[in-house]
This record gives sequence, structure tokens and C-alpha cells, in this order.
Amino acid sequence: MNALTLLAALLRGPAYGYALKKTAGLIFGSKAMHSNVVYPLLKKFMKNGWVEQRSAQGHRGQTRKQYRITATGRNYLFEQLESFSQQDAGDDGAFLFRVALFDVLPKQRRLAILAARKSFLTSRSQQLAELRAVTQPKSFGAVAFDRVQSVVQDERRWVQQLERDLETKKGDLKCTQLRTHQATPHRS
Repeated sequence: MNALTLLAALLRGPAYGYALKKTAGLIFGSKAMHSNVVYPLLKKFMKNGWVEQRSAQGHRGQTRKQYRITATGRNYLFEQLESFSQQDAGDDGAFLFRVALFDVLPKQRRLAILAARKSFLTSRSQQLAELRAVTQPKSFGAVAFDRVQSVVQDERRWVQQLERDLETKKGDLKCTQLRTHQATPHRS
């Protein structure tokens, strides 16, 4: 997932390693991705031809490395986004990551991803109901199961709304390249 997130962060346009660390962390809802993750991945991406690196002059005269996704890297990312297994359907991060990038996926693939997630949520809801049935009434365990069940039901409603939006063409945006922006230098 780290690799896909890092490649997706480059869809906005060329970026410096520091900016990529921050953007990838934001996508995961946490602090910046660690350098020990980011730079080895960037090296792998360059080796595979997915990313190009160029040197750019920094504000204080230093040389900085800027990274840009290539057409090959974009194709690889889109192929990976379209690949969505049953295991991925049960992974909140993998699912939300793909929803966040639905604009670059064809409608049928979006619908398949939503159907897989809905199937997972239905199964999870049934399992939670079975566990709740054997839990002491009015216990903290029962309260916890009720809360998780509420979250699952809320997501099921959201997934159904996304499906309706896609079916009524509201969510059928044309799959286009994302607009790119100039990389902004990091200032200390």
C-alpha cells in the first residue's frame, strides 16, 4: 500500500522527497511517511521506470532531487488500482484509497469495487450479530459490538449511495488525467 500511495502522490505533479513524505502521510491520516520507506521505494520506482528524478536548485544553493511519475508508472498505478481482491475488500485503507482515486477508474471497475466491499460488510455485519447474540446483555462487550455494528451499517449506507450515484450518472465522471501542479520547494 505504501508504494501505491507514494505513486498516487506523484499524480499531482513533480515533487521533492520531503513533500512526498508529507503527502503520503496525509493520505494515511498520520505523520509523514518515514524516509526509510520513501527513498527505497523511489529508488525501486526509478529502477522500474515508473518515476524519473531530476536535480533542481534549492533556495539556499543546494541541489535537491525532484521526482515525477512517468507514463509507465501511471499505467502501473492504474493497473494496481483496478486490481481489488477479496482481501482488499476487507481492508479499510485499500478500499478508501481506491474510492479516493475513483476518478481514474472506469465505471464498471468502480461498481465491482463497491460490490466487493458491500459483500464484505454484509458478512461482517452477520458475524457481529452472531457475536452480539452470545454477549451478556447490558455489558461493555455488548456496547462495543453495537458501536462496531453501527459503523458497519453506516458504511453500508454510504457504499449504497455511491452505487446509486454511479448508476444515475452523478458519479460517472469521465476518467481523465489528474491536473498537475508545479512542485513547491520545502522551506525550513
